[in-house]
Amino acid sequence: MLHILFFHRRPINVPKGELFDYVVQKGTLTEEEASHIVRMVTSALVYMHRKGIIHRDLKPENLLLTRIPLSPKDVEVKIIDFGLSKHFRNDSSTQIARTFLGTKGYLAPEMIQRQDYTRAVDAWALGVIIFVLLCGCLPFDDDIHSVPESVIRSKFVLQYPRWASNLSSSAKDLLGHLLEIDPKRRYTPEQALKHPWIVGETASRDIVLKSPGKIHFKSAESGGVIQAPEAIKSSFRVRAEAHAVQRIAPRRPRQLVRKTSI
Repeated sequence: MLHILFFHRRPINVPKGELFDYVVQKGTLTEEEASHIVRMVTSALVYMHRKGIIHRDLKPENLLLTRIPLSPKDVEVKIIDFGLSKHFRNDSSTQIARTFLGTKGYLAPEMIQRQDYTRAVDAWALGVIIFVLLCGCLPFDDDIHSVPESVIRSKFVLQYPRWASNLSSSAKDLLGHLLEIDPKRRYTPEQALKHPWIVGETASRDIVLKSPGKIHFKSAESGGVIQAPEAIKSSFRVRAEAHAVQRIAPRRPRQLVRKTSI
């Protein structure tokens, strides 16, 4: 079951908490359980795009549980916070946007390059969310500075941490299609929803992911940090204003950082 809540600001005192808090507190996660979670998020994204909505700020913090799950298959997820979303009246698959916004670490290459972009930026963010769910860290350095076109591909080389060595080839295939630099070749949410890993055909119940143990949560009041002490990529902690980065703090190596939108 998919749920979409239209909040322009983050809801206050949501009792069930964020999806990733549940994953961390649960302590263990199999690929089969992860596939169930991803299937719901992807289904919601398909629905949004069919309604002409681009979210533009998909990230773990914007995925909430509808209730406290009684079992792994009882997990239901809401996508929230549409403050940076854009609604197209016509077919959103061909419509373009230009505003530079979102959250560091989840921005698609074309947005980082300050190029015109389509709803494909949401598919990229979905790929990053799945990577964090499966691996416990961001897939790429989250520097938002534009780089020359000649080196953009080398900036986004997909690598996996050593603790994710047992990740199935099907999961890696899905990530490779979603984290495709070329937005025209990147999987759409509709294509991802038909992938055998998301369908559940190739997501093994025997593969236990180590990602929950790599994500250490701190509340938003204390800075909103998800840390992965052994993460392969370092991140920045930022304080941002809409459309413009106000300040970038010094690098904190080997951690995954929750960041505010820009």
